[in-house]
This record gives sequence, structure tokens and C-alpha cells, in this order.
Amino acid sequence: MFLAIVAAFASAAFFGASSAVQQRAASHASLGHLSGVRLLARLAQKRRWWLGVGMSAAAFALHAVALSGAMLALVQPIIVSGLVFGVFVRAALERRLPRPSTIGWCMLTWAGLAVFIAVLKTGPPEPPNLRLAAFCVVVGVLLAAATVLTLPRVRREERRGLLYGAAAGIFFGLVAGLVKVILDQITSRWWLVVVQWPFWALVVVGVVAIVLNQHAFQATRLSVSMPMVNIADVLVAIAFGVIVFGEPLFSTPVTLMVEVLGLIAMAVGVRQLASRSERHEPAVHSQPRMDVPH
Repeated sequence: MFLAIVAAFASAAFFGASSAVQQRAASHASLGHLSGVRLLARLAQKRRWWLGVGMSAAAFALHAVALSGAMLALVQPIIVSGLVFGVFVRAALERRLPRPSTIGWCMLTWAGLAVFIAVLKTGPPEPPNLRLAAFCVVVGVLLAAATVLTLPRVRREERRGLLYGAAAGIFFGLVAGLVKVILDQITSRWWLVVVQWPFWALVVVGVVAIVLNQHAFQATRLSVSMPMVNIADVLVAIAFGVIVFGEPLFSTPVTLMVEVLGLIAMAVGVRQLASRSERHEPAVHSQPRMDVPH
């Protein structure tokens, strides 16, 4: 368990650093008029952007290690805290100190995470119920589809960003759950995993998550879309863990209340940090997010 927690924090650190490095690469070029393949082609010419991609790959591997040894309800909130690491990496790249208010919001995010982890009830993992896993994927896809289908009737940019963010977060939460299912299926004949439905579901869900996340970032301000992505991600991952793996969450109503308060504190901290990140990185909406498991 301890090594899994260390891997989760290391993954969050790599995700945060990757985001900061890639945003830095995007903000130092005139990319605002580009989108899709042309944007990626321009970014691919920058070594710093590739460094960020490499960090994302390392983060993904560490995320998988964490999921193989700990509950989804424990790992996923830690991964979301990667934004805190990104704040300090961005400040280092710009050779400045974060503002005291920014450090305060970082501390609130960490405090909320610490409270959540401290009271979270842990228990031995159960083998995944594949039927319930399929049920969760279907329900998640339907919820995300229903969210996206309401977009033609929405005119306000903030609401569009919230809806895209919610849909992307649902898919990212499903990605984390499917990764844990696949890790549980790996045996000495690991190549047989590719013939199982969770592997191909992960491929499709992961691609859709990236696309929806990019739409969320382009639809409105980062301070609106990013918190929604992260909140939906954590909630879906926790629900997946409870339903599919039988993960325990709390022992008493009091601990449940404390866990909810911890998650709320994290959400507030992430919201404020995203707002400050937005002011420091004006080009962030054009930069595609590469961290699939987040």
C-alpha cells in the first residue's frame, strides 16, 4: 500500500510537471489560430513539448503501478492533486516564486487531500466484477452522451465548458477504472489481455476523453473547465471502485462527512489554482491535454 501511495504522488508530480512544460511550450509560440492536427504538428517541432509528453508517459506508468496496489478511491484524488505540482514547476520555469495566495490555495488542496486520505476506510481488494464493470462503462458513456447532446441548446460559453468538462471527467474516471480492471486480468500470459473487452473499451474511452477534454478547454476559461473535469473524474472513479471492486469508503456517517468536506476543500483549491494558472498561461486553451489517466 505504501509503495502504491508513493507511486500515486510521483505520478501526480509527473502529470503536473508535464502540464506545466507543455503549456510553457504552447505559450511561447503563436498557436492561437491553430487547432487539431495542425496544432499538434507545430507543437511536435518543440523539444520542450516532447519532454512534456515523455513526462506524461512516465506519469501513466506510475499511475498504473499505483492502481495495481491501492484503491481507486485513494489513488484518483492523489492524481488530481497534480495541479499543485504544476504550480511550482511553472514558477520554477519562470524563475519566480508563487504568490502567497497561490501557495495558500495549494495548502488548502493538500489539506483537503490529507483529510480525505486520513479518514478513508481501506480494505483488501476484491476481484473485479466484469459484468458490473461493463454496466459502469455503459452508464458512464450514456451519461456523457446525454451531457454532450444538450450542448446544441446551450449558448453560454461557461455552461458549454462545464458540460464538456463533465463529459471528459466521466470518461477519465472510466479510464482509471478500466486500467485497474486490466491490471487485475494480467497473468503470465499477459498478451491475452488484448483479446478482452476492457482493453478495447479503454482505448476507445481514452481517445474520447482526450477529445472531450480539448473541447472543454477550448469552450471556456480553464478556471471553469478544469475543476469540472477533475471533480467528475474523481467521483466516477470512486463510484467505479465501490461498484466493481467493492471498495469500502467509510466506517461511520461522521467519517463520510469528513471525506466529503475533504473533497470539497480539494475542489475549491483546484478551482482557485486553475484560475491563477489561467492568468499565467493565456495560451492554455489551445494546448491539448495528453495525460489520459487523469
